[in-house]
Amino acid sequence: MSLPLSNIKIIDLSRMLPGPYCSMILADLGAEVIRVENPKFPYANPPPFYQVGRHRLSAFNAILMRNKKSISLNLKKKEGREIFYTIVKDADVILETFRPGVVQDLQIDYNKIATINKKIIYCSLSGYGQSGPYRRVAGHDLNYVGLCGILDLNRKRKKYGQKNQQRKPIVPGIQAADLGGGMIAAIGILGAIIERNKNPQQEGQYIDVAMLDCSFSFMPMAAAFHFCKDKCGAIQPENPLHGSVPYYQIYKTKDGKYVSVGAIEMKFWHQLCEGLNREDLKLKQGAKEAEREWVFTEIQNEFLKKTLDEWMDVFKDRDACIRPIKTFGEACEDSQIQAREMVVSQKHPKIGEIKNVASPIKYSRTPLQIRSLAPKVGQHTKEILLHLGYSKLDIKELKRNGII
Repeated sequence: MSLPLSNIKIIDLSRMLPGPYCSMILADLGAEVIRVENPKFPYANPPPFYQVGRHRLSAFNAILMRNKKSISLNLKKKEGREIFYTIVKDADVILETFRPGVVQDLQIDYNKIATINKKIIYCSLSGYGQSGPYRRVAGHDLNYVGLCGILDLNRKRKKYGQKNQQRKPIVPGIQAADLGGGMIAAIGILGAIIERNKNPQQEGQYIDVAMLDCSFSFMPMAAAFHFCKDKCGAIQPENPLHGSVPYYQIYKTKDGKYVSVGAIEMKFWHQLCEGLNREDLKLKQGAKEAEREWVFTEIQNEFLKKTLDEWMDVFKDRDACIRPIKTFGEACEDSQIQAREMVVSQKHPKIGEIKNVASPIKYSRTPLQIRSLAPKVGQHTKEILLHLGYSKLDIKELKRNGII
């Protein structure tokens, strides 16, 4: 069975979450992904761990590094760079997540590699991009979502009539900028592959992806309301999708659990009101100020009359956009997640059965699978060097000199 990227070779220099998530997507699609790693990198094997006897496995890496190979290579030494130059001669893509300027210092930047392989597609995924005043500033996901406006929206709602409300931004539960940056980088790489295959010269190109840019682009609704604000005259636009309206909100149930309500369209709002036995609220969906606060209170009071399971039974045959809020463990047991086969099991030779998150891409003819377990750092070094023409004696010498 031929997968979409089965003829594509990707050299992955990335670390942490964003880059490995990007290369995981591409590896799942069939690309040969070779990770070039430094075994001394202190965060190469992050927790939590599977532990069986003296054997320990990063559960995080088990997900992100699946379907990949690994070579340990010292790029700070000339001999290591020479090996790297040989590896990239027939590669299609290089992915890196170093701070801007590092690859130039290592002499493995796009301009250098393009002289070796003109078809190379070179993607730099960084926090703030290769240009601008923040380009060399350190950052993590929280910094990016804070700068772009996402965190400003991620607060408890402002209650009408209450003064001096403390509405501190809340730390999100997932890394939207990191994961989003990885996805956008994967899309950019796929687009560049398609373009290269269409251009007569078969030339690659450089891709600059910034996680701040990606998270900023994830806000079309906020952008729409902000951009039109000065053009709306007396009409003051309001973004309804960050908890300020009762039809798009979270409510507590009798047993201390929570439901998400997304009854945006009028037909869904009406179904919500009927399920709550509050038909008097049907015309209150667009309530403002004090009346809106009353609607919030009334809906919350209704949900406190039954348990979560009881409410799910009430709404099971109603289109009201109401779903329970679950933990990740509960989500793994959800009938829909199971029906979509999003949790898969693998057999690890040392650890035994481990679970993994399946690809969300469901092809009908060429289904995606986890074809190989995550490698140890440097697991395929010898295999790759032998393929490149190095002898066993050469490999021993390279190891003795700290090149591999």
